[in-house]
Amino acid sequence: MTARGRPPLVSNAVILDAALTSFANLGYDATSVRAINAELGLSHETITQRFGTKPELFRAAVRHGIQQFVDVFDSEVDSNLPTDDLERLQAVVRAFIIAASRHTNLGELLHQRALPASDRAELMNSIGLDARIIEVTDLLARLRRESIIGDVSTRELWFLVQAGAAPLNFPELASMFDPVDGSLDPSRHVDRMVEIIMRALGVRADR
Repeated sequence: MTARGRPPLVSNAVILDAALTSFANLGYDATSVRAINAELGLSHETITQRFGTKPELFRAAVRHGIQQFVDVFDSEVDSNLPTDDLERLQAVVRAFIIAASRHTNLGELLHQRALPASDRAELMNSIGLDARIIEVTDLLARLRRESIIGDVSTRELWFLVQAGAAPLNFPELASMFDPVDGSLDPSRHVDRMVEIIMRALGVRADR
């Protein structure tokens, strides 16, 4: 039971969410650990005591973001119950768009120069994101060998699905098109992007 007058305990997850947002929105250099403490009503040493230095907090925030992305991605793929490679690819495309739209800050963090390539690789490996990329690479290779899809690379697919998630990640920008397209329906948008991306991969509409 929390003692009277003592501030409520803020979980590590809440701290990492706040750090994730700050690093993504402000950049590494402009992010202040003291400011995050103040935003959460913590003493100025709390985050340092829990996570160490600012670089260590940054790595912890990225790891936290990757884990959130992977959890949503896995859940979405499994919920679609794919029975063959083509259905699994479609489930992967849908899952990636949904996961990317729910965790918009992760992409910003992974692309920051404050995260060296070696650290990025280690973090992706520690959470298992790299294993999922390898699985998708193998999946694409099998479908190419069977002439079910065209000659698309893993990198190309990654950025195709990133683009598919963009209107959900940037709703203010997407609203520019409301006068001509109507308001954005997130569910319909995901369905349309999956259809468009699958066609871009060379999958016929009748498959």
